[in-house]
Amino acid sequence: MEAKKMIKTLKQYQLAITLIQRQARIAVIVRETTIPRELIKATYKEILGRSGSSGPIKESIRGLTHNMKRYKEATLFAKIFRAIEAENIHGDIHNVIQAFDFFKISLPSGSLDFTTAWLVARDLRNKKLLLTECGHCYAAVLIILGSEKSLDRCCVCKTAL
Repeated sequence: MEAKKMIKTLKQYQLAITLIQRQARIAVIVRETTIPRELIKATYKEILGRSGSSGPIKESIRGLTHNMKRYKEATLFAKIFRAIEAENIHGDIHNVIQAFDFFKISLPSGSLDFTTAWLVARDLRNKKLLLTECGHCYAAVLIILGSEKSLDRCCVCKTAL
């Protein structure tokens, strides 16, 4: 029994390191692992040579709609994430990591950070975001449900949704 507990703990530490390498916020790492906050902070500084971003996680991604570039990047990430979730139904943080890594390969100049990607994945799973497609040009469209700030036009062809 003790060996199983040690393996689980080791996996949590490996996950924390993976998230630190992607510069996730401290709060995301704490939420996804069982590792104490102070140890995560120390490990963050050891690995990246600087302190990690702390503070609470945003409860909404409505701010994405204020910047079209960020909105388009979040939409691309959402499309990649949905494809990975369709293939790998575990629904855990590893799907977010895989989608984020593929996003960075697909768009190396992209400025979408891991924490925002994590928020998009969380809101897609919680059905606060809807990934659909434009009926005119078939581009992916990310809609924030229950928000007046959500886009009402396709960001590619400008057709009303």
